Parts: sequence; C-alpha cells; structure tokens
Amino acid sequence: MEIQIPLVIFTSFLAWAAGIFGTQCVLALQKRGGAAQLPALIASVVILAVGGIAVVFHLTHPFNLFNGFGHLTSGITQELIAIVLLAVVMVLYFLMLRRSEDHTVPQWLAVVGIVLVFVLIFAMGHSYMMPSLPAWDTVLQMLSLLGAACVMGPATVAFIGALADEKIEGIGLLAVIGAAVNAVLSAAYMFAMEASSASFQSFQYYFDPTHPNAALANPADVSLFTGDSMTALVVAVIALIVALAGAFVGKKQDSWKVWGAVVAIAGLVCAVALRIMMYTMGETLFMLY
Repeated sequence: MEIQIPLVIFTSFLAWAAGIFGTQCVLALQKRGGAAQLPALIASVVILAVGGIAVVFHLTHPFNLFNGFGHLTSGITQELIAIVLLAVVMVLYFLMLRRSEDHTVPQWLAVVGIVLVFVLIFAMGHSYMMPSLPAWDTVLQMLSLLGAACVMGPATVAFIGALADEKIEGIGLLAVIGAAVNAVLSAAYMFAMEASSASFQSFQYYFDPTHPNAALANPADVSLFTGDSMTALVVAVIALIVALAGAFVGKKQDSWKVWGAVVAIAGLVCAVALRIMMYTMGETLFMLY
C-alpha cells in the first residue's frame, strides 16, 4: 500500500500531543509540574493542531472531512469527537491554570483529561482496524499508539521542565517507564505485522482483462525484511533503543535539557517509522496485484 504521509503525521503527532497532556494530568493528580504545566499545555495544543492540519492534506480538500460524518460508527467521526472533547478539556485546563496561584488544577479535571487521552488514542487505532488488512487488524496496532504517547509525553514534559528550571519530582521514572512501554509495544506490533504475512492468500492463476500482462503478487514479498519496510524497521529499532537508553541516562544524571529532547525526538522517529511499516505491510487478505 502507498505510504500516506499526512496520516502518518496525523497519528504520530496526535499521539505526541496526547502523551504530553496525559503526563500533565498525571502530574496534576500529584500536585506536581509547577511552572512547566502551562508551557507543556501550549506545546500539546500546538502539536495537536499540527496533526489536525496534516490530515487535511490527505483529504485533498477540507470540506471532504464532512463526507465521513454520516454516522457515528465512522472512524473519522469518532476521531473528530475525541479531538473536540480533548480540546475542550484543554481549554478548561488552561483556564484553571490561569486562575491558580500554585499551577494546579482540580483533580477531577486531571482524571477527565487522562480518560480522554485514552479515548483519543483508541479512537485513532480503532479506525484502522479492518479485517481485510491483517497487518492493521490487531489490537497491537492500537497499543503501538499508546506506546508512542508514553515515550514522547514524559520526555517532552521533562524537557520543558528543564527549560523552565522546574524540578519535577518523579518525571525521570515516568520517562523510563514510558520508553520501556513503547519498546515493548512497538516490538510486539512489529512481530505481529511480520506474522500477519502468513494470512495472505496466494493464487496460481487469475486473469483480469484490464491487466492482461500484470504478474500476480507474491505474498512472500510482503515482509518487514524487504524494501522500504526493512529501512523503516531498522530506523524504528534504533530509535526505540536510543529512547530507552536516553531515558535511563537522563534519569541517572537528572539532566533533561538534552536527554528529554533526545528521547522525545527518538520516540517521534520510532512512531513515524512504525506507521510507515504499517502502510508498507498494509496489503489486503486476497492480494492479486
């Protein structure tokens, strides 16, 4: 399948924004984050907007977005509802921060924010789950977005905290856990994608008068170890290792100006590479050409 770059950016950046905001909400439950809360919220809103703008390029024209609003079971509709709800909570979060003198928000708002972060991630993942595409139709595809949020969110908040000279208690542990969760879920999804190639059906003969000279597709050619998939696989593995190592070093040195940025960027690279693999492996169950 052709790689859809706008959708790769959309899912990766929305997972990033969800990870940042989710981390903020976790810290808010513990009355932590301080001066880093507001700039982190601004960063999550900007990244959410970038991801939302990117999807428009996939639709060719902004008004095409409304073609998917015919019913609530539409993946586009579910994603939009989740994004709007999360944006509303972000606005409330901003207002509460502005009113607060100690950079805190009500705990109920933090809980609602965490819930909506999960809703957005699972709405995005669920919209890609199609029985006709074995590499997509797995819960691990959905969980890989959660892994991306887990690695990019804490690392970005740690980086912002370091820039703001705000020492955030426990952020190092969150970054390490997030990087580890991403490594496990990403590796699991890569194994699942490779295993899905066994589901493709092969055909010895099929004649299509519109493609009389076209050779039939060979399911053996659909593998993570061939072509663009191999390149993306290598990049993803290196990125998740860098993210994991960077999180450990950052926690050990308690230095996030450099390591926070390294882990966040590595997490983004891993997320993008994983979504590229999803498209290169995204062949139909009955693959003819």
